[in-house]
Amino acid sequence: MIDKTKQFLNVFSPLEIAQITTAMSKLQDQPNDGAFFAYTNGFKQNDYIFPFIKKIVLNKIEKLIDEKICLTVGVYLKEEIPWLIHTDYVKGDLKPKGAFLIPLCNENTHTVIFNEECLTNFAHFLEENKKLENNAKNLYNTLCGHETENRLEYVSLHAAYKWHPGSVIYWDRKLLHCSDNFLINGVKQKTALVLFTNDNEKL
Repeated sequence: MIDKTKQFLNVFSPLEIAQITTAMSKLQDQPNDGAFFAYTNGFKQNDYIFPFIKKIVLNKIEKLIDEKICLTVGVYLKEEIPWLIHTDYVKGDLKPKGAFLIPLCNENTHTVIFNEECLTNFAHFLEENKKLENNAKNLYNTLCGHETENRLEYVSLHAAYKWHPGSVIYWDRKLLHCSDNFLINGVKQKTALVLFTNDNEKL
């Protein structure tokens, strides 16, 4: 069983990363819902690309964590604007579990994960919770300049995982998280394979 978050290094070889990128690039561009942040080109278990993902990606991760993975949806992420604080809990499945992110680019960027949990959306979280004494406000001057100091006062930092091609970043889907402000590092687009899983749900 994995903790709420973890990063595994050197899981995939450069060749495997290239193969994954080539396969993912065949998916049609699908902008995210709402204000544009990224292309989130998705696939499910019944899509033509899934057998490849199962063989190259899921089987290896399952051996790594010694646990079967039930995929709700996979996404080829091509992010151009940093994600604000959000949760990945709501994806239409009944028993949301975890998210696995496999960086496909060698860019100076991070996934920032907070300790706080949210089962709806961050706007609702702000209405229902108070500011924390030990909060993440200091991240406004470092990783999270795209956020506001006010919003960062409602969360506390759990971990900031630097992207390394070949690594796997995992987090519980209940956890609030965001991108870093990669634009200040001159990164125009960053790419990753993201797998959202459920707890043995029959889809």
